[in-house]
Amino acid sequence: MWSASLPHTDLKNEFYDQVRTRGGSPDSEQSLRKQICRLKELRAADTKEIARLKADVEALIGALHQATVENQLLRRQMTERTAVLRSLPDNIGPGPSVAPDREVLEDW
Repeated sequence: MWSASLPHTDLKNEFYDQVRTRGGSPDSEQSLRKQICRLKELRAADTKEIARLKADVEALIGALHQATVENQLLRRQMTERTAVLRSLPDNIGPGPSVAPDREVLEDW
């Protein structure tokens, strides 16, 4: 009884006999091996980039958390009137740099 799960060893042996008589692998096999090699390289590069992006996400989460905490602190200080707060100008652009108020920094 024939089963589809049994390997066709006779076909496999015939194929490799023909490969040996020609002295090498068929062009299609060589091209597929090159493509597999390229795909493995791309996968390795993607893995490195994914690791870098994960690290970037962690850094961004930390920065967002810090900004949120600072924002909450500033809002609390505004409501309690415990600090002198200065608003930034609306038209931020190129121009002379302005040092921050010493009073605001001392309240931190």
